[in-house]
Amino acid sequence: MNNREDKPQGGEIVIENRFLKWLDNFWYHYKWTVIVVAFFIFVAIVCLAQCSTQPSGDIMLTYVGGYTMNSNERDVLTNTLNGVAPKREGKQESLTAMINSYAVYTQEQLRADFTDENGKLNQFAYEQAEAQTRDNIQAFANYIKTGDCAVYFISPFAYETQNVKALAVPLSELYQQVPANTYDGYAVYLKDTEFYQYYEALHFLPEDTLVVMLQPLVWGASSNKETYDYFLQLYQNIVNFKAP
Repeated sequence: MNNREDKPQGGEIVIENRFLKWLDNFWYHYKWTVIVVAFFIFVAIVCLAQCSTQPSGDIMLTYVGGYTMNSNERDVLTNTLNGVAPKREGKQESLTAMINSYAVYTQEQLRADFTDENGKLNQFAYEQAEAQTRDNIQAFANYIKTGDCAVYFISPFAYETQNVKALAVPLSELYQQVPANTYDGYAVYLKDTEFYQYYEALHFLPEDTLVVMLQPLVWGASSNKETYDYFLQLYQNIVNFKAP
């Protein structure tokens, strides 16, 4: 008679987790799709949060270029601008600044962002990001015609593609002597201003960012002479800033 010790031992039982297997396969085939969708969902959430929490202000500055500011960077820029904002007419209190922004990337930037370490471009991710940039360019093209803002921090790419020069005030009308190393007689490099050099917290903005003052339109905030004068003072306080 066999005893317990004589019973054959069973082999190792392996339980295959079908969900984990499916998840691993899904991630392998759709990794970049998930990353791109997650990125745009994150951007949408951040924008909604900023819209719901951003306090109203008096004077607008718009950034257009190949950088997407997070909420902390937006706060830093807002607070820094508030430090040089002009004072209200006949009062001691200063105006408060608002920040508007459009992320506009060049094709070279997008290709670099969506090319892996092996030099392979993720075509789907690239095309999605390129489409988003095209939408942002169109939104900016519409916005700049509203007269809502007259002071811009803008990349050379956005400046050239939208012919912002045609709307800008020539530097010769703003200065008796045009500053050296201007971009084209209508825009100055932010990096060349003491404002940018002194406030190192602003160095997240690309060095080739331009500062541009637009002409007033016949509608929108810039059509109001008092408001336009505030825009002009803000521009001058930035470009002519002297470190204490």
